[in-house]
Amino acid sequence: MMRKAAVLLVGLGFFCKAATANATPYDDCIRNLARTKVDNILTDDEHAICLKQEAARLLSEIQKIYVKIANDKIYSSWNAGNGMFKGRVRDTYNAWLVYRNNYCDMFAVAAKDSGGSEEYNREQCRKKLTEEQLEAINQVIHAQLDNPE
Repeated sequence: MMRKAAVLLVGLGFFCKAATANATPYDDCIRNLARTKVDNILTDDEHAICLKQEAARLLSEIQKIYVKIANDKIYSSWNAGNGMFKGRVRDTYNAWLVYRNNYCDMFAVAAKDSGGSEEYNREQCRKKLTEEQLEAINQVIHAQLDNPE
């Protein structure tokens, strides 16, 4: 019986290590915030803190890709500028960011009576749209820059 319990504990230890190895920064944030609570239960606004941090992390990844696009010769004439903060690359990035923020502000107001705090709904929306934009801009970079003609 002791032997089975020891095997179970060792197996559980490996499972926990594997679960933490696959944790995202968002998961880590949630876990760390929950540790500060007596009951480990977070409010919507506490979840929103982690959603906001994750959206910022993803936005940083998007910016790196836009910089790569802006600095690539394939896009230099289209960009009509030099680098990330000039030309059409900047305009495209800024327009998307304004859209994301305005849309999610509107969504948060509309969803306030359907559950979740306004801040939670706003940050969850921003995280989701940022994930979608990262996927979309990755398709551009992989389609053209990684496979030039």
